[in-house]
Amino acid sequence: MNAQQVAQTIQLIIAPVVLVTACALIQNAVLMRYSAISQSMRSLALERLNLLRSKEDYFYAERLQEIDRQIPLLTQHHRLLQKTVIVIYSAVLIFLISMLAIALAVASNAAAIATLTLGLFLLGTGTLVLGVFLIIREVRLSHRAVCYEIGRISSLER
Repeated sequence: MNAQQVAQTIQLIIAPVVLVTACALIQNAVLMRYSAISQSMRSLALERLNLLRSKEDYFYAERLQEIDRQIPLLTQHHRLLQKTVIVIYSAVLIFLISMLAIALAVASNAAAIATLTLGLFLLGTGTLVLGVFLIIREVRLSHRAVCYEIGRISSLER
C-alpha cells in the first residue's frame, strides 16, 4: 500500500467519524435529559414521602394525587430515554466497526467486504435515525406531562 492509498483510506474513514461525532453530540443532550428526569423522579419521591409524614397541608391530597400520576409518566420517559441511549450507543459501535471494515475492504480489495462495509454504514445511519425518532417521541411525551401538571395546578382554588 502506498501513501496515496493510505490517504484515500483515511478519507473514506472520515465519514463514519463525522457521524460518531454527531452521535456524541446527540447522546450528550439525551443523557442530560435522562439525568434531569432521574432527578425529578427522586425529588417527587422525596416530596411524596414528606407529604405522607405530615398531612397538615390544605392541598395534601391533591398534591399526592399529582405525584402519583407523575411518577409513572416520568418512569415511562426514563425508560424511553434509556432505550434511546442504548440505540445511539449502538449506532456509535456500528460506525466504529464500519471504520474498521472500510480499512479492511481497502486493504483486501474484496468486493464482498466493500458491500458489507456499505451495509454496516447504512445500518449505523439507520440506527442513529431510530435514536433521533425516539428522542422526538420522548420530547412529545414530556410536553404532555408538563401540560398535565400545569393544568392541574391552574384548576386549583383555595
